[in-house]
This record gives sequence, structure tokens and C-alpha cells, in this order.
Amino acid sequence: MSDRSLRIIVLNGVLIILAGMILAGFPLAFVVAKQVYGQASPLAIAGDHRAWTMAHLEGLLNGLLVMALAGATRVGAGMAPGREAWLVPCLLVMGWGNLAASILAPILGVRGMAFDAHPANNLVTGIFMAALVASFAAFWGVIRHLLTPGPAERT
Repeated sequence: MSDRSLRIIVLNGVLIILAGMILAGFPLAFVVAKQVYGQASPLAIAGDHRAWTMAHLEGLLNGLLVMALAGATRVGAGMAPGREAWLVPCLLVMGWGNLAASILAPILGVRGMAFDAHPANNLVTGIFMAALVASFAAFWGVIRHLLTPGPAERT
């Protein structure tokens, strides 16, 4: 992966972690304060403790995952430009999609695990599905890169 693409992915990985900390961390703290300690929340926050914990962790885990996968492309020979051209968007859709869907789910009061008659649930499910497809494509691209021998390994 080129230096420019790696910088874009690492920047987005850090921003995904930060967004998870802020956009899901504060609601998680407010929900825990209300549900566990009975304290009044400064904002009316929808969703339960479990949904906000998941959203909070999605930011951390997806941010780290996109950075790890991008870093793995620096192992071995340089990545083919064509593969890099679709890997970068896949990593971004994977990371931001999972975070966005996991934050929208408690806000909209849905789970987003399967399509049903609820439009909000279908929106969240659709975002999760797009992120899932992108994650499989990203993993496949990184695995293909790692299985491709470099010029020195071909002899």
C-alpha cells in the first residue's frame, strides 16, 4: 500500500476510534449512570446499556482493525495498484459503516440484525450488511496480497 493510502487509512482508523469514544462513549456513560446508578442524565438518551457498549466497542475495534489490515499490506512486495484502489474504500466502508450502524441502532431503538417490516431497522441492517461485504472484500484483498510472493521470493 502506498504511503498516501496508508496515511488515509490510519487517519480514518484514529478518527473511527475517536468517534466511537465521543459519539458512543458519552451516551454509554449517561445510560449507565441512569440505569445502574439511578442518576439523572443531562440528555434524553435512547437505547440500552448493551447497545451503547457495543457501539462504543465498534469504534475501538473497527478503528484498530482497519489500521491493522492496512499495515499488513506493507509486508512483502508492494501492493498492486488495482488491488489498492478497491481495498482502501473497502476498509473505509467497513470501519465507518460498522460504527455508524452501531450508533444508529440504539438511537432508533432497533437491533439491525435482520431485515423486517421496520424501516429504521432495515436502514441499520443495510448499513451493517454493506460493512460486512466490505470487510470480507478487505480481508480477501489483504490475504491475496500476503499470498502473492514478491520478486525476491519467486526465485
